[in-house]
Amino acid sequence: MKRKLIIPAAALLALTITFCGCENIMLIPGKSSGAIVEESSSSQSSEPLSAFPVTLNDTEITKAPEKIVSLTPAYTEILFEMGYGEKITAVSDYCDYPESVKELPKAASSANPDITAIKKLKPDLVITATPIVTKDKISLEAQGIKVLVIPSPRSIEEFENVYKFFGLAMNGLFDGEAAGEKAFAPIKKQLAAIKKTKKKFIYVTAANTPAGGDTFESAVLSLFGTNIAESASGYTYKAADLAENQPDLIFVSDIIGEDTLISDENYSELKAVTDGKITVLENRYFERPSSRITELIGTAAKAFGVDLNEKTETENSSAPASESENSSDTKNNSEDNPQATE
Repeated sequence: MKRKLIIPAAALLALTITFCGCENIMLIPGKSSGAIVEESSSSQSSEPLSAFPVTLNDTEITKAPEKIVSLTPAYTEILFEMGYGEKITAVSDYCDYPESVKELPKAASSANPDITAIKKLKPDLVITATPIVTKDKISLEAQGIKVLVIPSPRSIEEFENVYKFFGLAMNGLFDGEAAGEKAFAPIKKQLAAIKKTKKKFIYVTAANTPAGGDTFESAVLSLFGTNIAESASGYTYKAADLAENQPDLIFVSDIIGEDTLISDENYSELKAVTDGKITVLENRYFERPSSRITELIGTAAKAFGVDLNEKTETENSSAPASESENSSDTKNNSEDNPQATE
């Protein structure tokens, strides 16, 4: 006879990445009601549950990595944010934050990594947003070096999932997702404070093209208003079409700046330009999303006229109710015990 061992779903949260067009990051949990494992009646005790292995995007991580090479600047930042900075043994040539990474060995870039240098360092895990060419990936894995590819996020959900992925990779199944959620919580709190307006906007990228609806730039700014280029994919929206569908606000990458819009025939005659409704945003926060994106959100909030510190309706309504209840309680106490007011 066999008996059933009920294992909580949280303990068996086997998460994977599903790619939609090789870009999306999606966490797919296992059975929400818990998994059932059958064991032989002759066995009096079950094998202890293990936090590892964890499989992320077909990369099986069998133990918590002690040495990491990060080839993506944003991911280097996030790893430091989450307290895993001491595990990083090398970074890409473009990683420059926090300041301490400048002293770390360099491993070129994700597009053209220095495989020889990486092998000499013997890391447990290489993390990148851009896939490494197959022959190099095979070469690294032959030496027991795992390669974890996490594409850059295009939505807020995918942004949070990056944190969860790192939590899972470093902590395993039991505590990993919670570690990611905790690290992302301050960002999530600020995002939740945003109130959407009726204003329409565009974000002009460093390539001088408006960001479409499926971009990370749009995902962030659309929390405040409506992206005129939301129907376009990537950066294919034609700036010339703005003349017939004008934005109330224009955001532009600091790489090209306000002067480019003023001198460009596709933008110069737009009312938002002539009225000075242009806000320059630091493009690095879009290219390298991490907790520092809160700085960009603060700048965008001012442009939209949104007060991120304003209390929600629930918070506002709760205070008077509390005061009213206290007043009512005092009145009742006075009626029941006249001496209470003396």
